[in-house]
Amino acid sequence: MELSINIFDLLVNYLCGTFTFSRELQCFWMAFQGAMAVRENNNRDRSMAWFHAFSIGCVKGYGGSLFAPLWMGRPTSMFSSDLSFGSCIIAFICANYLPFDIGYAVGKTRPIRLVTVLFSQLFKTMGIVAYVSIAFNTFKDNPSPYYPIPVFGPILWASVLGNMGSFFLNGFHGHLHNGVPWAFQNGFFCA
Repeated sequence: MELSINIFDLLVNYLCGTFTFSRELQCFWMAFQGAMAVRENNNRDRSMAWFHAFSIGCVKGYGGSLFAPLWMGRPTSMFSSDLSFGSCIIAFICANYLPFDIGYAVGKTRPIRLVTVLFSQLFKTMGIVAYVSIAFNTFKDNPSPYYPIPVFGPILWASVLGNMGSFFLNGFHGHLHNGVPWAFQNGFFCA
């Protein structure tokens, strides 16, 4: 019985992001996901200049948290926190410059992809929760005449959060021309 309680506690701590080194793991794996996305696609042949690959990796990994706060007149964590930018640097080095290309090779394995998705998705979900709260507190004093609290604004703003990197890299039309991207679906579901 004790084992199942501990597993349940671990699961709740994971889903709430309250475990030890939660923020650090979320930031690193989010940055690693962006660095690997660039390495596997745009920079497969390693022809990009390092700063170009690094910058695109930061935008792919942290696009929402990089741009969305600026829309609300708030500082972005990329500039106000050493953790986010430091994670981008470490993840970029792991995906591109470790000896024998070991970081990239290990990063492509199924267990590491699973860990990457688990922590980067937790990062995205926690970001959506935070941005819904920020938007709600910003809009709460000016609700629509049809409902006493703002509903659509906070949900839409938090959903756009996960799409900022793609809007920046591909443009509005380029990101949406094939239908509703997974990042929007994810944002609507979480918000």
